Amino acid sequence: MTDSLRRLAPASYCTAALLVLLPMMDYLGSAWPFQPSAANWRYEVAGTISTYLLSPLLGLLLASVTAAALPQRRVSKALGVLVWVVAVVLLLVLGNFVLDSLQVRNAAPANAPWVSAASFLLASAKILAGAVALMVLGVGNRQAARAAVVPTAATRPGPAAIIGQRAGS
Repeated sequence: MTDSLRRLAPASYCTAALLVLLPMMDYLGSAWPFQPSAANWRYEVAGTISTYLLSPLLGLLLASVTAAALPQRRVSKALGVLVWVVAVVLLLVLGNFVLDSLQVRNAAPANAPWVSAASFLLASAKILAGAVALMVLGVGNRQAARAAVVPTAATRPGPAAIIGQRAGS
């Protein structure tokens, strides 16, 4: 079974990379032109990130499952660090999103303030859920890296026995 998984590993990692990178490129395209000094822009960009989270999460999950199934200890460790860093960044984005929402709440239409509040709460919940999912994935990657069996001299297959040769000679 491991040989079959090893044959699929390049395709799995390529698919995982596409699931992560393509939504990131779309997200950056929707954030253009960059205006980090404008609170409205920061609020919209942080709120928009919640719609782009699922595909990268699935890509990181696919890469993690592939690394754990093979087992590839270093890849699992690297993915574990990566997902924890992304989780922390998402929590920082969420904190900034809350602060920016306080600055732009006066721009909400007077006749529908609940629409603005509902969209803020929904986006915040998605970002928080994404960060929690990444933390859980980070713990899983760490456990997978620890559980990965590293072949030792005793567990590596040795040379095939030669027919007619006596044991120990």
